[in-house]
Amino acid sequence: TNSFPSGVPVSSRVSTKIQQLLNTLKRPKRPPLKEFFVDDFEEIVEVPQPDPNQPKPEGRQMTPVKGEPLGVVCNWPPALEAALQRWGTTQAKCPCLTALDVTGKPVYTLTYGKLWSRSLKLAYTLLNKLGTKNEPVLKPGDRVALVYPNNDPVMFMVAFYGCLLAEVIPVPIEVPLTRKDAGGQQIGFLLGSCGIALALTTEVCLKGLPKTQNGEIVQFKGWPRLKWVVTDSKYLSKSPKDWQPNISAAGTEPAYIE
Repeated sequence: TNSFPSGVPVSSRVSTKIQQLLNTLKRPKRPPLKEFFVDDFEEIVEVPQPDPNQPKPEGRQMTPVKGEPLGVVCNWPPALEAALQRWGTTQAKCPCLTALDVTGKPVYTLTYGKLWSRSLKLAYTLLNKLGTKNEPVLKPGDRVALVYPNNDPVMFMVAFYGCLLAEVIPVPIEVPLTRKDAGGQQIGFLLGSCGIALALTTEVCLKGLPKTQNGEIVQFKGWPRLKWVVTDSKYLSKSPKDWQPNISAAGTEPAYIE
């Protein structure tokens, strides 16, 4: 035991620990930053040298050619529906869409006339054949889901324009493969937020959807309950000759939602 000038006895063990603590505080706990820093900036900005053996471009350099000025047309159709009506009646035999198979071979060509007539049948069916005159299933502004596979663009286009002619808003979605399909809940949220109660699809696609033991379409996770409508031509009603859709000029209302 040691004594300070004040005469207070102090244990040597305590003084040793105090000295160790002071030494620890004096000693840096981590090395300086420069020991961790590696200056590789030159390696980062170094431009790789091109391979001398790589092929070199040949031929003349291509330059764009200035084309003829676009003809000014003063009577453009005021909306998509009006454009379809015009070209469907005046250029009925002109091709509008050609579907290809996986090898790139054309399998079907949809003309403007066929697109117009089939879209017209679908619009009439949606507005007049799904409910009663006093209680229609759809009214203008309602949202409708379009459930079509990617390999059937013709049926999708007919359904899309059929909805526009019926003044309902199409909402294209992916075809669900299982009851708990990935992303199904997000699709269900979209359908629910849009207030969708009706889905359009093809006969083939409907048969491929997951079914319950009773043969009914399963209730997909997160989806609202839907009424499924097949849009193949044989299931559509031909519109009377005096029936015409309400085609107005383009406005600010949404054309479709995705």
